[in-house]
Amino acid sequence: MEAEVHILFSSDHYEICDFRCRCNECTRSKTEYNEHLSFCITRSGNFYYNAFRNTLDTYTGSVLVSKPGYEYTVKHPGEIPDACTIIIFRKKFYEDIQGLLNRHTHWFFSNKDMQSLLIRTNPQIEQLHFALLQACRSASPHQLEMDNLVMDIFEEVIGRFTDYSPVQPVNARLKKYHLATIEQAKQYMHDHLSENITLEQLAAYCHISPFHFSRIFKTFSGFSVYQFLQSMRLKHAEMLLASPLPVADVAFRAGFNSLDYFSAAFKKQYKLSPSAFRNTIGKTARFHK
Repeated sequence: MEAEVHILFSSDHYEICDFRCRCNECTRSKTEYNEHLSFCITRSGNFYYNAFRNTLDTYTGSVLVSKPGYEYTVKHPGEIPDACTIIIFRKKFYEDIQGLLNRHTHWFFSNKDMQSLLIRTNPQIEQLHFALLQACRSASPHQLEMDNLVMDIFEEVIGRFTDYSPVQPVNARLKKYHLATIEQAKQYMHDHLSENITLEQLAAYCHISPFHFSRIFKTFSGFSVYQFLQSMRLKHAEMLLASPLPVADVAFRAGFNSLDYFSAAFKKQYKLSPSAFRNTIGKTARFHK
């Protein structure tokens, strides 16, 4: 199996890699050994991850969580190569948090028969992932910003364990013809987050009818288009509240045209007003104590 792997950012606690499959035909990889806890966020394409009697079907909207100490292989269905962002947590980090993980997610981390797990993303994870990639592309990524983004992704992913339910398989034909549709739609939402995006705009951008687009988007993501976009905007606003921007500017940059509506939506989601939430934001990095 041919692939390009580039390290986007590295620290004492984690490494962020860009993985892009370059296979010209469907093949199964050689057996490899996973030495670290890792999160694999699929940006595009589709692959099957095989480990310890389990086969996990990964595509956009999923995070593959893998524990260290197991062998695995990878296989692509048909002609849909993948591109992924892989966050590899170093051994010391995993050892430091293992007690915490076992207490809160013991059913996975203490189960020796489970090497990997597929978690469905939510709009918050998606927005954090976009922000992480954007930060990696800067000329000199800021260590503290990267640490906070990685830890926010970590907490969001681990938080999905609480109400975990297996990712429901999607029809192979639907994946073949519409994985790219969903990938394009999510990227468009991110790129135009501050604009007045409509369902008709998204559907037209993806060259599909609004009705059909709405149905397949929910099939892949588990959210309506409106719910997904609203949650992405609120997550973006949460991140902007760590800056000195006035709350009105935060609302506008997150895509809300009304400050009152933004405040009401934010309070419903976070149980605090934007100003009160800003006052609770810590000023120290979670990695640096």
